[in-house]
Amino acid sequence: MKANTWRHTLTLRQRLIISAILCVFLPSLITLVVSNYITKDELEKRAVTNIEETLRYVELNVTSYLEDLIYVSNYLQFDNKINTLLKENEHQIYDNSKDNLNAIKNIKITNDLRNIINILSPFYLTILLEDGFSYTNYSKTEYNPNNFLTLDWFKDISDSSYNSINWIGVHPTYIKSDQAKEPNLITITRTLKLSQTKNAYTIISINESDISDILEEANFNNQQEFMLIDADGVILSSDNKKEIQKQFNYNYQIENEQSNYSIVTYKGMDYFLVSYPLTYNNWNLVSLVPYKEMVGNVNTITRNTLILQYLFFAAFLILLIYLVTRLTRPINKLSLITKEVEKGNLQVRSKFQGAGDIETLGYSFDKMLDQIEEMINQIKKEEKGKRKAELEMLQAQINPHFLFNILNSIRLKITLNGDKHSGQLIQSLSSLLRMTINRNNEFITLQEEIETVHHYVKLMNFRHNGHVEIINELSSETLMVEVPRFFLQPIIENAIIHGFNQKGGNIIISAAIKNNLLFIGIKDNGKGMSEGVLCELQNNMLHVNLTNQKVNRSSFTGIGLKNVYQRLLLIYGNEFHMEINSQIEKGTEIEIYIPMEEGVLSNV
Repeated sequence: MKANTWRHTLTLRQRLIISAILCVFLPSLITLVVSNYITKDELEKRAVTNIEETLRYVELNVTSYLEDLIYVSNYLQFDNKINTLLKENEHQIYDNSKDNLNAIKNIKITNDLRNIINILSPFYLTILLEDGFSYTNYSKTEYNPNNFLTLDWFKDISDSSYNSINWIGVHPTYIKSDQAKEPNLITITRTLKLSQTKNAYTIISINESDISDILEEANFNNQQEFMLIDADGVILSSDNKKEIQKQFNYNYQIENEQSNYSIVTYKGMDYFLVSYPLTYNNWNLVSLVPYKEMVGNVNTITRNTLILQYLFFAAFLILLIYLVTRLTRPINKLSLITKEVEKGNLQVRSKFQGAGDIETLGYSFDKMLDQIEEMINQIKKEEKGKRKAELEMLQAQINPHFLFNILNSIRLKITLNGDKHSGQLIQSLSSLLRMTINRNNEFITLQEEIETVHHYVKLMNFRHNGHVEIINELSSETLMVEVPRFFLQPIIENAIIHGFNQKGGNIIISAAIKNNLLFIGIKDNGKGMSEGVLCELQNNMLHVNLTNQKVNRSSFTGIGLKNVYQRLLLIYGNEFHMEINSQIEKGTEIEIYIPMEEGVLSNV
C-alpha cells in the first residue's frame, strides 16, 4: 500500500525520467555483466588449454627420466649375466679360498653397473643383498649401503612382489659430496629373486634437480609454479625449492575434481590449479598460475568500459532531464490548473495554442471547463423548475432513452476528465438498466446475457469494495444460442452475497452443447454449504410459490435462485433440469441443462 502511494505521488515528469533511466541503465548493465561473464569464461578455457599444453611438454621430459629409471630396473631384473654373477657371488661370498675369483666377479658387476649408468642420465645405483653385501656405482666412502636397511621405506619393500616397482619419491641425498649442491634425490626400488630363500634389492636414485630443471625451463613467469606431487600429496619436485618435501594443500581437489581445472586461494591470491597425470605411477604434474594475471586484463577492460558507459550515461541523463523538463512544462502547468479546479476555481484556463498533443489537450480541457460552467448554470436553472413538480411525476415522465443518453454523456465527461473507472461503472449501469427496461424480447443471446453479468459484477465490486472475477469458459457454438433474459444474474448475485459474503472470489461460467442440450455451469470458490443446507435449498426450489414469495428489495432484480428455477421450469418444462453441488470451504457449483429441440427453444 505504501509503495502504491509513493508511486502515485510522482509527477509525470518524474516517472518519465525514472523510466528512461531504467530503460537505458538496466539493459546496459545486464549486457555488460553477461558479456563479462562469457568473455571471462572463454579466457579461462583458453588459459587452461595453454597450461595443459605446457604440462604435456613437461610430462614428456619428466617421463623420459622416469623411463630411464624403469629401464635400469628392468635390465637388472631380467639380465641373465648380472643375475648369474649375483647368484654365484651369493653362494661363494664366504669362500676364502676363492677370494681372488670373487673379487674379479665383483669388479665385473660394478663395471657393468657403471656402463649402464654412463649411457643414461646420472644415476646412483645400489644392489643390496640381504646379508649386507652390496654393489654400487659410487664409492662406499660416500655412503654405506647397509644404512638403507635402517630406513623406514626400505622395511616396506621386502614384502613387495618381484615384478612391482616401488616409487619411494623424494628424500635427502645420501651422497656426502653432493649434499651441498644436490640436497634431494628421487628413488625407486625393486626386489631381485636370487634363490628360493634369498633376495637382493635394487635402489636407483636420480637427482631431484634433474626434474626441477625441467619445471624451471617450462616456467616463463616468476609468479607461476610447477610441481610434481605423489599420490599422498607430497611435493616431490618444484621450481620453488622451498616447497620440496612439503604437503600440497590442494591434493584433495586433484583427486575429486569434476572439471579439468579449479580455482584455489594460494598465498592469499586466486590461482588456476591444473593437474596432469604421469604415465607410470600415481604422480601428478601440477601448475599454479595467478588467476588475475591470466584473466585480469578482461576485468580492467570491463572496468574501463563501465566507467566510459557511466560517463556517457551521465551526459545522456543530463540531456534527458533537460528535454523532459522542456517537453513536460505544459503538462506541469496543466496539472497546476487541475489542482486549482479541484479547489473550486473554475475560472482558470491553460490558454494553450498550437496543434501538438499537449496543446490540443489543454484546449480540450479549457473547452470542458467552459462546458462545465454552462452545465452548472443550466443545472441551476433546471433545479428551479424541478422544484415545482412532484418527484413521482418527474420520474413517471422520464424517457428511458433520455436517461441512457444522459448517462452516456456523463460517462463521456467523466472519462474526458480522467476518471476512466467511474466512466466504466456508469457504462455498466447504463447497459444493465437498458437490459431491464427493454422488454420487447424475452430472449437474448447467451453472449448478451454474459455481458450483462459482467456489467452487474463490476457494479457489485464497486458497491461492496470487493473483487469478484468472472472467468468465461464458453464454447464458441453456444454464444449465439438464445436464452431467457436475466436468468444468470440472480445466480451470480446469490454467489456474491451468500458464497463470498459480499467479498472477493472467482466465478467460472462454462457453456457447451451436450446431447442436444445447452449446458451452462456456474462454479464459485466461496464458503459452500453443508449437506443439510443444500438439501433444504433443493426442497424449497421444488415447492416455491412465486405469487406469495416476498421480493428482496436490496437485490438488483428482487428475485432469487428459487425464482430462476421455477421460471426456467415454466418455459422449458420437464426437459429442463438444474443440479446443485456444494462443499464447505470449497464452493458451490450449479449445472443447468436447457433443451434445444426445435419448438422448445425459440429462435435458436
